[in-house]
Amino acid sequence: MLQHCAPGYTAKATDHFWCVRLPNGRTYPSLPKGEHGKKNPEIQVGHIKKMCRHLDILACAQAQISRLG
Repeated sequence: MLQHCAPGYTAKATDHFWCVRLPNGRTYPSLPKGEHGKKNPEIQVGHIKKMCRHLDILACAQAQISRLG
């Protein structure tokens, strides 16, 4: 979804979160990594929606992920 809605984004891992930065200067520093110990954990949809609102990509994200609607 980020590749489509925010081309050129970067995501840097910290201890407990992902810091997502867009080329336009917007930053979302607190996207949770998910449940500890899982290789590919599911992140709760509310966290994704909050990030998308903050980065101003919600409309595009809703077209990509139906659960955000």
